[in-house]
Amino acid sequence: MTYYFGDLLPYGSLLLRSLWVSVYISLLAMGLGSAFGIALYRGKMSTPRVIRTLSSAYIEVFRNTPLLVQLYLIYFGLPEVGLNLGPTVAGIVALTLNNAAYTAEIYRAGFESVPHGLVEAGQALGMRERQVFRYVMFMPATRNVFPALTNQFILLFLASSIASIIGLPELMNSILNINSETYRTFEVLAVGGLLYFVVSGLLALASKAAESYLFQWGDKSHA
Repeated sequence: MTYYFGDLLPYGSLLLRSLWVSVYISLLAMGLGSAFGIALYRGKMSTPRVIRTLSSAYIEVFRNTPLLVQLYLIYFGLPEVGLNLGPTVAGIVALTLNNAAYTAEIYRAGFESVPHGLVEAGQALGMRERQVFRYVMFMPATRNVFPALTNQFILLFLASSIASIIGLPELMNSILNINSETYRTFEVLAVGGLLYFVVSGLLALASKAAESYLFQWGDKSHA
């Protein structure tokens, strides 16, 4: 059997467009999911028992059920109660809700790594609880878990391929469509896998550069 990649050249622009869709929905889901994850962490640590229970239950449910099941429930299940979401919105919602559960636990480790003495110092200066969280805990915690957040983002980008099953026009969806037109299964999947690999590597490099730039104060403090 001979392999020929020339048949894929006419689909180059399609692959690049769908690759951007994968990156875009991953960025959006990471940003929204991280914000929601922090809220879940604060809810899990809050005083009211009801909020603690609901936050903990959410985290456990979404971390211990398949993303595919969650996506199906959102895309196919919600219409039964009158809420119809398009493939793009459903994919972003599913990735965001799933990502929030994982980032909540990542940030939990980050916040717990902040020395309690810093929190006490902020309180001694008269800061309110919200100010202590924002100015004393958030940045050091983010710095401590930044590599873990990067890994989560890469995993989220790779997991975005699941959304192809509901017709979201991301990279995996285009790969499957191109394969059905060209019947060049090996070549199409090899190119698709290479694109995922390259982008994941670039994301890791960009994260290292961002970490060095954003947290220079942390490096100086440890010098």
